Amino acid sequence: MPKTQKVKYEEMFPHEFKKAFETNPTAYLPIGSLEWHGHHNVLGLDSLKAWKILELVAQQEGGIVFPPLNLGLDGFPDLDLKKHPHKKYDCYHLDEALLKKVIKSYIGRMIHIGFKTIFILAGHYPNSKIAQSVVKDFENKNVQILVGKEPDYVSGQEGDHAGKWETSLMMELSPSLVNLSLMDNQDDRLQGVFGTDPKESSVKHGKEMVNKIVQGIVSELKKT
Repeated sequence: MPKTQKVKYEEMFPHEFKKAFETNPTAYLPIGSLEWHGHHNVLGLDSLKAWKILELVAQQEGGIVFPPLNLGLDGFPDLDLKKHPHKKYDCYHLDEALLKKVIKSYIGRMIHIGFKTIFILAGHYPNSKIAQSVVKDFENKNVQILVGKEPDYVSGQEGDHAGKWETSLMMELSPSLVNLSLMDNQDDRLQGVFGTDPKESSVKHGKEMVNKIVQGIVSELKKT
């Protein structure tokens, strides 16, 4: 697919949407969060990485990438408020019932438009189980709905939170949105980080992982 062809819904004129849809009626939906990802990463990391990965997939395979759903499930309710009461940046809390309703509405409209395949990438990992539970409501709708997380497409990878894995992905996907030096001289430099120390992150590792993720998603789509 020529990289000059648009793949992002919000950037398309109606005739461009029509052409992209007729060429490949696949919809991509990134679902993320707005939350702390260490001193060194931006607050929208989860949404941004999933959005960019799906853009790369669509540039190869065609289809239309929808804007990310930025609000997701709090996997550990109020943990941060109890451990770090001074940390006031997180905005991603939606209760499970409301999140299910929102995702269901997205999927319903995509089916109404006529998409035959819907791929949901959960950049905020707790969102994945919610999306998978919603998909069951559409089993008889003549549409293929797939849900995944980036680590699902790399053998032996479990992912992390603001550690080497996520930080390396962002160094490849959006390098201007990572700054490891912001961790320097911080008493709590690993606050909110789960996984290998992000100081071990690299563009090389990020590029390798991004390539595997994109090709893994492409391979899954070709099976549908």
